[in-house]
Amino acid sequence: MASGCFPHQFEGSFSAFKERQLVFALTRQLADAQFRRGDRSRSERLWQEAAAEAMDPERITRLLYGVHDHDDVAAMEAVDRPFRERQREARRRASGPLARLARLTGRRSARTSRPHRSAGSGQMPLAGSGR
Repeated sequence: MASGCFPHQFEGSFSAFKERQLVFALTRQLADAQFRRGDRSRSERLWQEAAAEAMDPERITRLLYGVHDHDDVAAMEAVDRPFRERQREARRRASGPLARLARLTGRRSARTSRPHRSAGSGQMPLAGSGR
């Protein structure tokens, strides 16, 4: 392993570090396939691989278009850091007391849905139509 590949200190768990390295490697391969070679079939295979590994496509897209030199680890880290912070915050909220209470009581957050049948067709009566 090259000396620059594995930092002496990294944030998070070792599995998070490995995941980040996989995302970075796949992003570099995608950049090569899409931007340098214009190889559509390879690009599609790499996107399928990302989906199979449950990698966030938005994260990869941000890395693809947000970094000029995909071999620049510092630039990749800078673009990826906000994503990791949002993920960490979402995990923290999901394990918080309100989330646990919601799971225990079986309640879910309100979701948007279409109006109930009793709400009518949603059309306003026309002026002078007697409706």
